[in-house]
Amino acid sequence: MIEYINGKLISKNQSIAIIDVNGLGYRVNITNNTLEKLPSPEKFVKLLIFFHVYENGQELYGFFDEKERFLFTKLITISGIGPKTAINMLSVLPPDEFRNRLISGEVKLLTSLPGIGPKTAKRIIIELKDDLGPSDSSELGIKETSKVNDASSALKNLGFSPLLIREAVAKVLKNNKELSTEKIITESLKILK
Repeated sequence: MIEYINGKLISKNQSIAIIDVNGLGYRVNITNNTLEKLPSPEKFVKLLIFFHVYENGQELYGFFDEKERFLFTKLITISGIGPKTAINMLSVLPPDEFRNRLISGEVKLLTSLPGIGPKTAKRIIIELKDDLGPSDSSELGIKETSKVNDASSALKNLGFSPLLIREAVAKVLKNNKELSTEKIITESLKILK
């Protein structure tokens, strides 16, 4: 497994970067977002790598940051989405914006991409929605307390997804961290409905 490539950037274009590492030139598929962050040729660069092996060959996919590589690896787990399609999808928007639009369920964004129909777009959103949210409440600035846990549990019992619950609770607690469990629930419900 190749984790990253660190070397001199020889050339770059819209979808490919050539990186020289000790005399070997690596051809790396990249997104537009990574392209924009690359230095000018002859400067050193480090790209995080996804090494794809398939029946007739091998390819490297490079990413400037872990967020983009994470999204890429999640996208290719979906039936019908290969590495080329995933790299094209991630070239549309910066990783954070792409992730937020997936979480909010924007089918239109996905169906505007070549090769993605309405069924595939819905499948992508359904399969990735919970995976793409913050992994825990601390990433949203929520301190885990019994009140927060009780409120989250109650909201989950009402059928809301953990991701939406975390985001709603974070918004509620942003203005007042000393709310009671009941108040956290009622204010979160206003956001969730």
